[in-house]
Amino acid sequence: MRIGVVDTEEAETLPIMKDKFLEATSSDTVRSRSLTGKPARMLRTAWTEEWERPGSPDPLGMPLQSALIGDPQWRINRAAAQPDSKARDLATYFVGQVVGSMNKVQPTAAVVLDMVTEFIDAVGRLNEVVDL
Repeated sequence: MRIGVVDTEEAETLPIMKDKFLEATSSDTVRSRSLTGKPARMLRTAWTEEWERPGSPDPLGMPLQSALIGDPQWRINRAAAQPDSKARDLATYFVGQVVGSMNKVQPTAAVVLDMVTEFIDAVGRLNEVVDL
């Protein structure tokens, strides 16, 4: 049986975000419109905090917000890939409160194999109980 939740090596998330996911707790997420203009749960960062700060402009509606912040986000993500970059504080990505249970990064094939193994084990236990 699996313990925790995994992120996959093949996921589109940047390595810095995978590291931040593994360090985060379930209370480190926030619903924000700062990336797309629609409410979405993501990791709380300096980026989301600034959009929520009193006096900050409201995010634009979708798809205008994405168009507005596309280039800045690209630059933030590129800079965040550099060690000791302050841009790491701004980097954010979509993630649910399950982030607090993430405990490793592994290949997708391993995740699928774990799921199949768990399914086989569950069916075996059901067969013992139901006695088919």
